[in-house]
Amino acid sequence: MPESAAPKLGKQDSLVSMEVDVPENANGVLYALAGFSGGITCYVKDGYLCYEFNLFEIQRTKLKSKDKLPTGKVKIEVESKLAAKIGGPMDITLKVNGKDVAQGRVPTAMTLHFTSNATFDIGADLDSPVSLDYFNQAPFKFNGTIGVTKITYPKK
Repeated sequence: MPESAAPKLGKQDSLVSMEVDVPENANGVLYALAGFSGGITCYVKDGYLCYEFNLFEIQRTKLKSKDKLPTGKVKIEVESKLAAKIGGPMDITLKVNGKDVAQGRVPTAMTLHFTSNATFDIGADLDSPVSLDYFNQAPFKFNGTIGVTKITYPKK
C-alpha cells in the first residue's frame, strides 16, 4: 500500500500488535514503511526482534531484543509515543508476550511522509530496504507466519 494511505507510523502515538508464529532460526521483515532513503522497519534477524527508524539516512535509531524470540505463537507489540510535539523525540518499546524486550528513543520523529512513492508492507520489505541490516537479503521475507495484525492510535 502506498505510504500516503498507510498507517501513520513514526508521526504519532501508535501501537502495532502482531500475532506471529515464530519458527526456529526466525528471520525476516514483520513490517516496513517507506524505503532506503528513510523509513521504519520491524524485523527478526537470527531470532532477535529488531526495529529501525531510518531518518533519511542521516540518523538510524536501532533497537534489538536482548534474547531471541521464543518459537511458536508469539504476540509482538511495537509501542511508539511522542515525547513532546510532532517531529520531536519518540519513545519506542518492543514487547513480546506482554513483556518489554527493548526500549529506546528516536531523537527526531517524522512530521509528514518519508517519501511520496514508498510503500507499507507486511511480511517482507518490497520497496527499497529500510535497513542496512538486511539490505543484501531484500526483500527479506519473514520465514514464519504472520496472523492478525492491528495498528491503533491510543488517545492521550
